[in-house]
Amino acid sequence: MVVHAEFQKLLEKITHADVYKRVTADIFHEREVSLIRQHEQLPEWIEKEEHGPYYFVRYSSPSTLKEVTIKTKTYKLDDQIELNTLHKLKTYQWLLADAYEAFEDFVETVYADCGVRGSNLWVRPEGWRHEGSKKLSDYLKPRRKGSSTPYVQLNAFRERSEHFRTHEAKDDSKYRVVFVLIEKFRHLIVHEGGYCTNFESLMKKVQRDLSGVSFKGVRSYFDAYLIPHRGAKLIDLLEYPAEAGPGSVIGAYHDTMSYFFNVLIEYALLIKESIEFDDKAL
Repeated sequence: MVVHAEFQKLLEKITHADVYKRVTADIFHEREVSLIRQHEQLPEWIEKEEHGPYYFVRYSSPSTLKEVTIKTKTYKLDDQIELNTLHKLKTYQWLLADAYEAFEDFVETVYADCGVRGSNLWVRPEGWRHEGSKKLSDYLKPRRKGSSTPYVQLNAFRERSEHFRTHEAKDDSKYRVVFVLIEKFRHLIVHEGGYCTNFESLMKKVQRDLSGVSFKGVRSYFDAYLIPHRGAKLIDLLEYPAEAGPGSVIGAYHDTMSYFFNVLIEYALLIKESIEFDDKAL
């Protein structure tokens, strides 16, 4: 069955992304430890000097072939640690973007397959010209007024599957809110370098896509993942210490990335179950 094969494919992609994320965390942690250790071995007077590496960027004029060299600022210890952290964060951001796109591919394909099989979950799009077609490609990227992939597919499941609608709404619509956050962050990662330059504009788009869901707490939830950096808000996906409390483990961390990966997997599983549930009801 297509939905089973596509879910396994999604599961494999997100599992690999999670492994890459864990290896990335180890690599950049060791890099930071190494930087600090190297700095501790330097003489005390070095603090008074412009110590640290330079980086060079070179380019040539297409017409004159004259080469220009740009010399960066001196990267002292604090600069090197910040650069290491940002490099780790950028890697996390692109892993999240990859995981989201795997989910989007899954939704597109299984929804299109519903159309091929004549499932009740599939909604005829506007201007449909492929009546009776059994080609999967004819059912991909359906268009409905005011919506686009993957929201058009999710709205269809929400409208036509009681199983999907019921379980999606559990836990104060956690799946919808977190999914919209991931989708909006993916857009910022791909198109804005992981920065949000207009939070109010972002919130308007989020509110539109969370129609029917209480917006209470959503602004603060999104803002919690954004930190000030270079005059904008940067998407922060790094691990952060767990708050101390009864029964808490000392030194424990919240793993944001693994949580987002799990939400995408569980949301996809809900779609898979909803399709299978509908098929049994026919």
